[in-house]
Amino acid sequence: MKRSVAICLLGVVGGCTPATAPATPATPEPPVRATASVDKAVATTGDVLTYQVTVDHDAGLVVSAPEPGANIAGMRITDTGAETPVTKNGRTTMKRWYKLRADLVGSYVLPPVVVRYTPRADAAAAVDGSAKEPAAQQTVSTSEIFIEVKSVLPKDGEAKDIRDLKPLAPLPRARWPYVAGSAALVAALVIGLALWWRRRHRKALVVPPPPPHEVAYAALDLLRQTDFSRPEAVRQYYYGLSEILRTYVEGRFTLNATDLTTEEILPRLTELPQLPAAERVTLKEFLFATDAVKYTTREPTKTDIEQAYEKALAFVEATALTTPVAPTPIATA
Repeated sequence: MKRSVAICLLGVVGGCTPATAPATPATPEPPVRATASVDKAVATTGDVLTYQVTVDHDAGLVVSAPEPGANIAGMRITDTGAETPVTKNGRTTMKRWYKLRADLVGSYVLPPVVVRYTPRADAAAAVDGSAKEPAAQQTVSTSEIFIEVKSVLPKDGEAKDIRDLKPLAPLPRARWPYVAGSAALVAALVIGLALWWRRRHRKALVVPPPPPHEVAYAALDLLRQTDFSRPEAVRQYYYGLSEILRTYVEGRFTLNATDLTTEEILPRLTELPQLPAAERVTLKEFLFATDAVKYTTREPTKTDIEQAYEKALAFVEATALTTPVAPTPIATA
C-alpha cells in the first residue's frame, strides 16, 4: 500500500515539473562591420593624430579595402599604413591607419568611409561567366568624425582665439582667385594621385601637403579678421603674424625659422641664394617690427599694423614661385 502511494506521489511531482524555456537565438552579426576612430578629437596646431578605419567581415565575402586618404581634406597626411588581415572564427579583420596633422585652427570633418563587398559565390560566378546577372555589390559606411584644432599662440588673460575675432577692415586686394585656383589645383592633384594608385595597386596613398604659400595665404586671411577693440588683441595679432611668416620660411626654404630667434635667422639668410636681397631686407624689417611688439610694451598704431600685414603678404607673394634650396651646412673646425 505504502509503495503504491509513493509511486503516485512521484507521478504527481513529475507531472508538475515546469517545461524548460527554449533558448533565445543569438543576434547574428552583420556580414560587414566598418568603424572609424581617432585618438584625439581636440588638438592644437602641430599635433599628430592617428585616424584608423577597421573592417570586420565574414570570411566568405569579397571586400574592397577602404582607401579614405583622398577624402581627407584640410589636414596633412604625414604617414599611413595597414595591418595584415586576421581571420578568426570565420571573420576577417582589416585595419588601415593614417597620421594626420592640422596646420590651421578650425573644425574638421572626416567623412564616412564607404566599404563595398560582394558575396564570394557571386564574385566567382561573375569571373567565370556563369552568372546570369551582375554580382550584387553592397556597401556599408562608417560614421563621420569631427575634430577641433585650437591655436597654440600665447594668450593674455581670458582672451579668445584669434579665429573668432571680428573684421577690422576689408582686404586691400581680393584673395578669392588665389583660394579658388588653389582649391582646384589641390583637387586635381588628389584625383590624379588616386587614379594612379588604382592603376598601380599600391598599398598606401599619401596625399602631399599643400604648398607653403597656400597655407600662408589662408592663415593671413584668417588673421585679418582680428578685432582690435580688445587691448590684448594687438599682441596676439603680432604673435600670429610672426608665427605665420616663420612657418612659411621654414616650409619654403627648409630653414627652421620657428625654432630660431631673429638674431639667429638673419645670418642664415645668406645661405639662401634664391632669396633676393630685397626680400631679405623685407624679412629683416618684418622680424624686428614684430619682435618690438611681442617682447616690449610698445603700442603699434593702426598704420604699423597695416604695414606689418602688408610686409608679410608681400614677402610670401614675392617668394612663392621661387625654387626652394636647402641651406648650406655651416662648416665646423
